[in-house]
Amino acid sequence: MRLSRRQLFTAAGVTALAAAGTTSTGPVAVAAPARTWPGEIQVAEWERYFLGLDGGAHQKALDALGIPHRDGVRADEQYLVVPAGSVRRAALEFGDHAAADVLRERFGLDSPSMLGRGLELVLGQGGLERRYLEDPGLQLRYIGHRRPFAKHVLPMPAAVREALA
Repeated sequence: MRLSRRQLFTAAGVTALAAAGTTSTGPVAVAAPARTWPGEIQVAEWERYFLGLDGGAHQKALDALGIPHRDGVRADEQYLVVPAGSVRRAALEFGDHAAADVLRERFGLDSPSMLGRGLELVLGQGGLERRYLEDPGLQLRYIGHRRPFAKHVLPMPAAVREALA
């Protein structure tokens, strides 16, 4: 079986755009492959990055995905798995910082860490992201210092949105 050029590009995830007024043998511009977001992300992994500085975006994302959160903050079922594309939607449509960070970590995106920015804002010290994820003492310290920032909404930088686009 012989495939056409269009079928080959489609199978590779590349779209061919013919320039206006050219023949089929003329120059063809080829777009970059569309980024795919394969796999699933466990809700517990996603919520490890949640600091509560996104103005309720995380809860709106959980609602949109039909994930119950009776306490109004975190998902009831930590072992649920969500498609990575849905987590991306949570970051882009709702501004969920935790979603942006879990995707940054999972796919090696070149974007600022919202977790790091939030920790620096509340604790006044940078470079704590790795330690925060593994150190319950630092997590408790964050909780203790968070109260003055309870109504603060940390805006998501354009660089994060661009990395997810």
